[in-house]
Amino acid sequence: MKRYIFPLLAGLVTVFSCKDNNTYVINGTILDGGSEGCEVYLRHGMKTDTAVVKAGAFRFEGVAETPEVGRIILFNDQTPKPNGPVVLEPGKIKVTISDLIVASGTPLNDDLGVRNAQITKAYNDYRDLVDAIRREPEWTPEEKLMRTNDAAAAYNVLNEQYNRDLFAAHTNDILGVSPMLVLGRGNKPVFDSLYAAAGEFVRNHPDIDAEHNRLEQVARTSVGAMFTDFTIEHGNADGSAVSLSDYVGKGKFVLVDFWASWCGPCKEEMPNLKDVYERYKGDRFELVGIAVSDKRADTEAAVAKMELPWPIIYDAQSIPSEIYGVNAIPHIILFDPDGKIVARDLRGGMIGEFVGALLRSY
Repeated sequence: MKRYIFPLLAGLVTVFSCKDNNTYVINGTILDGGSEGCEVYLRHGMKTDTAVVKAGAFRFEGVAETPEVGRIILFNDQTPKPNGPVVLEPGKIKVTISDLIVASGTPLNDDLGVRNAQITKAYNDYRDLVDAIRREPEWTPEEKLMRTNDAAAAYNVLNEQYNRDLFAAHTNDILGVSPMLVLGRGNKPVFDSLYAAAGEFVRNHPDIDAEHNRLEQVARTSVGAMFTDFTIEHGNADGSAVSLSDYVGKGKFVLVDFWASWCGPCKEEMPNLKDVYERYKGDRFELVGIAVSDKRADTEAAVAKMELPWPIIYDAQSIPSEIYGVNAIPHIILFDPDGKIVARDLRGGMIGEFVGALLRSY
């Protein structure tokens, strides 16, 4: 069975040094046939270019004012088949499509192609091993689980080394961005060490800059820090302005839930939150929901449907997420009666256990 994978570099856009001639030409070939008349998409930034396969070949031509990483996608029978990256840099780029999409012919594409062939083989070997483990009739379910976990751990080691090697070879160009994010996202010590080793180009890349700023905000709002206030105009249910300080720092423990109506995991967490609210609401405990990156009407509908009994801050958009460095929801933060952060990223049964223990000991 063919596997169409590519572990890294999905659709990044970058800044690089300009050359006198910024034209790129992509000449593509379909190796396994059966795609005559099909469409091939080149997605880069906010754009999508389209080519039609003729005699097993396709072509793109464009200008990269600053080289960027795009993605080639073959649509066969209205279904996206293999897809993979191509660095849009000046020169003639050759793309071949079979099980994988491989770009070559320019310096960055050549290096990326060699490296991805290695990690792709490692991934396919891992998947073959897992399939073999699952088919082994002599092993118990426990043995199969143990061996599958061992295989996953071994692959993860290889994948981490792949990213470290890729970053080390490209500390100051586009190919250094994705491995830095893979290795350092959400881990400030690792991110900071990579940031120190990175060149000016990588440091100034918008994705790196955004993660750098987010991690700084997480550090400023980590456990032990006092709350950072914000105000949302029309954020109350009645349309009036509301601030976090209307709830936090008022002598109660306050559990704050960052959520959105479109977020499945957020909805799955609501029964846990309802249980905590019913058990502990009162003079010593409050729960507040903050709707982020959501339309007010959608939030209101979700609140009504789920019958959420606690206060909601509506239409907060990205303001609180940026202040508290939240890049995934649900994200739940607990503040003590003075407004100090005592826990971040509580989930599941841990929420009630943590709140209950604090209230008993405080």
